[in-house]
Amino acid sequence: MKLNLLFITIALLSLTCLGQTTKKTVTIVNKFDQNEVTWFKKSGTGSIRGTAKFKSKNGKIRFGSEFRIELQPFSAYSQERLFNIYKSDKEGHVFIEDGVPKFIPDPKGYHDTKKAMCNDKGEFEFLNLPQGDYYIIAFMLWDNTGGGLMQRVKITEGEAKVVKMTNF
Repeated sequence: MKLNLLFITIALLSLTCLGQTTKKTVTIVNKFDQNEVTWFKKSGTGSIRGTAKFKSKNGKIRFGSEFRIELQPFSAYSQERLFNIYKSDKEGHVFIEDGVPKFIPDPKGYHDTKKAMCNDKGEFEFLNLPQGDYYIIAFMLWDNTGGGLMQRVKITEGEAKVVKMTNF
């Protein structure tokens, strides 16, 4: 009986841990203030163009139309949250296998971003942007692997910024 209980316990632990990572919960100290990012909804004459390519832990490089790109306005909340994911507020990458924390609070306004997809060459663009401080976040997921890239970019009115996002 003890042997069966030990076997069942080991089997359950193995199934629970297989292919999963523990999601920690992070409490964000800075409150999300919608007024801090109202400029983001305005139209401007700036642009951000770039490429995004991701190298998985097993060395496979992926790019192309599967890559989703989000443009997010800088705020104290986003700075703290992204630092908890990427261990930097300037640029970084994360592997999905390492897990991404759950955040409290997780305000709806934080997720109000501009979205784009890369083309088959890994290129993306955001046009008609107002002057501001942005985070570009790229997500590439396939076969339970992949991850994200993040880069902070500041543009002035009329500026055409070109960025390259890779983790290799």
